[in-house]
Amino acid sequence: MIDNEIQKATNVALPISVNITRPKKHVSVIIRKNEIVSVGTNNFRTHPLAKRYGYRFEEVHSELDALLRYRGIKDNLTLVNFRYNRFGDMRMSKPCCLCLLWCKAVFDDIWYSSNNGIIQLEK
Repeated sequence: MIDNEIQKATNVALPISVNITRPKKHVSVIIRKNEIVSVGTNNFRTHPLAKRYGYRFEEVHSELDALLRYRGIKDNLTLVNFRYNRFGDMRMSKPCCLCLLWCKAVFDDIWYSSNNGIIQLEK
């Protein structure tokens, strides 16, 4: 992924995270052909897919929220995950083991923020 795309995703994710009321603010951005096509956040709402994937309390994770909001062709998709603390600092946002299973099947590349603010590629 090119630095420009990461910067674009970061510029979208940080302002959205400010409005999330939870202490751990997860934002997932889906990119297709260098364009942001969907953004999702972790929230308290439930969904049948969250139950099927075994999410605790059946709450939607940001990765699933972004995918549910995306209505386009599901090829050449890249996922970029961010997590911010209440001060706006980046934290580790690697998808959980439940999300990682289906994310690897759907997305060509999975990127996530780390505690030191670096965006890493999931291998």
